[in-house]
Amino acid sequence: MTAGHGGDEPRLQMSSDRAVRLARLALLGTAWVFVACLAVQLFLVGLDVFGSLGGSGEEAGIHREFAYVYGWLAPLMVLLAAMGRLPRGRLLGAVALLVLFAVQTYLPTLADGAPLLAAVHSVNAIAVVWLAVSLALAARLELVRQPGLSGG
Repeated sequence: MTAGHGGDEPRLQMSSDRAVRLARLALLGTAWVFVACLAVQLFLVGLDVFGSLGGSGEEAGIHREFAYVYGWLAPLMVLLAAMGRLPRGRLLGAVALLVLFAVQTYLPTLADGAPLLAAVHSVNAIAVVWLAVSLALAARLELVRQPGLSGG
């Protein structure tokens, strides 16, 4: 190595620490936006169940379509968790949320052929909400911690 490269190392470390912190901050915001979207989603389900949207059959469509509006946040959170160098357990939690959300969008398609399996949609929704809130709270903890680039 040349003497010129040694002087760049602290600068690269500072840049890396900043990128990790920015990713963690973005994850925190994204996770809470996702949780807020889930709250709206649950409200839309309530409108559907109680027929408050006029009973035209479009209620389920609004509920379904809204999931596609915010669903892209789930893979974004996995990416941000990786960029933020979160501990393995937190990263796996983000991956699990993505998987559960993907399953959630698939379960209603089973209604005709496997109605009992499709009914897991409501139970899975509880798991999605719980995991999303857990990830949002964990993102707050990781943001206040030192970036801790030790990988742990």
